[in-house]
Amino acid sequence: MPHRLSAGRQGHPRPARHFPVIASIFGMSCLFAMAAGSAIAGETGPALTPLKIMANYEATEIESFVPDPGSTPSGYFREISNASSVWLLEEARLAENVKVSLGVGGVYFFILPSKSNQYSIGQRSGFAFTDLHADFEFWKRDGGDHGLLLKTGVFPFKYNEDAKNLGEYMFRTYTYPTVIFTGGPIKVNSAGAQLSGADLNTRLGGFANDVLLTVKTDQIPSASLSLTEMLSYNVGGILTVGGGFMFDNFYDPSQIADGKYDVKDFDYYYTLKDGSRKLKTPQNPTDLPYDPAVDTAVDSTRLTFKGQKAMLRGSIDFGKLISGSLVPATLLSEKDLRLYFEGILLGVEDRPFYYSKMQDRIVYSIGFNLPTFRLLDLLSAEWEYCSNPYPNDAGNASLNLSPTPNPTGKDMNGDNVKWTLYARKQVLPGFAVTGQVANDHMRLVDYFGHTNDRAVMPERKNWYWSVQLGFSI
Repeated sequence: MPHRLSAGRQGHPRPARHFPVIASIFGMSCLFAMAAGSAIAGETGPALTPLKIMANYEATEIESFVPDPGSTPSGYFREISNASSVWLLEEARLAENVKVSLGVGGVYFFILPSKSNQYSIGQRSGFAFTDLHADFEFWKRDGGDHGLLLKTGVFPFKYNEDAKNLGEYMFRTYTYPTVIFTGGPIKVNSAGAQLSGADLNTRLGGFANDVLLTVKTDQIPSASLSLTEMLSYNVGGILTVGGGFMFDNFYDPSQIADGKYDVKDFDYYYTLKDGSRKLKTPQNPTDLPYDPAVDTAVDSTRLTFKGQKAMLRGSIDFGKLISGSLVPATLLSEKDLRLYFEGILLGVEDRPFYYSKMQDRIVYSIGFNLPTFRLLDLLSAEWEYCSNPYPNDAGNASLNLSPTPNPTGKDMNGDNVKWTLYARKQVLPGFAVTGQVANDHMRLVDYFGHTNDRAVMPERKNWYWSVQLGFSI
């Protein structure tokens, strides 16, 4: 599945803060793969593929952003940043149907904002494994089809090949609270995820199906398990329809997912005799607290991180429909005139106080590849809408272990609409120039090396541009 490997190249290394979990998964996977490969093939050693090397340099200018609305409500203007990154990928074929992959990557970047204090002036670097997994292929068929492919370990995953920046939210969002992520230290074409766990994939003709059991490594509650079903069907390379459903945090040995470790009881509420509800510890001054001297509760419970996501997506390639008939094929690039969309519901169940309106938890994204008559390889415009009234902030989750948003006392509607303009041109074999202009869900890394919980573009006026030079062999 080349598109998933490509997603790993274009993504960014993630901090290995949960390395014991990752290492144990990969260790068991590789031992099993080697043992199975030796038993099946009886070979004396693995067959190595040529080493793949990918390197990027990315320059970014943020024209307007708000890193801390408490201390800098008006935000900052025109901050310049840059990042350099490199990835190495080695694959070893242990048998005809057994393969292991090892990928490592490093990134060197500057933290922002540079004006806030003396500690924020400086550079940071990170190193991580980008691939640590084994593949077991069963019932192999012609044309790359297979009845079953088991992928286990740490691997890049991308289910929507068209998404450049917005969308691809099955694994880049919380269920509760309503939180969305894009990008990272590398911002251009980073719409993908790095997963830890196992993936059972079936590919037969235009049909593809994935059943994933994944370990949470970059969200709260850490080390909980999620089960996901993803399927898609492609008709003649022109029309694609797909969907997915996730049981998020269905198992958590620490019980954080059950809401039992909220240090401030933000998620604890009481149901009164008249059916109304009151919070034990209101976050918003307009919410009344439960008073046992006055109120009589018939039940008490907690909000939890457990929930379900439901996603639908699709694409239609108008370029292939009209190429050669209405427009000469020589004037269109491979993916010109492709329309694609995704809609995802973050939390199927309505829950009291913060999640009572389903429409506020639906994220709609749509993209279109504009024709450039081969001046560019790709020019894409993406647009997104979500009416979530709360800040795009995971602070209560990471600091208070609470599945509640960070309310501000007023609706946060300045970030309902997001957009991206993306362009790419291969200049020489293996060398490409890519650009991106966007108002998205950007987060920055602070001087402690921690990624901001709150997105730094809460208003329509916030935006940035990036140019990336990429080389691969």
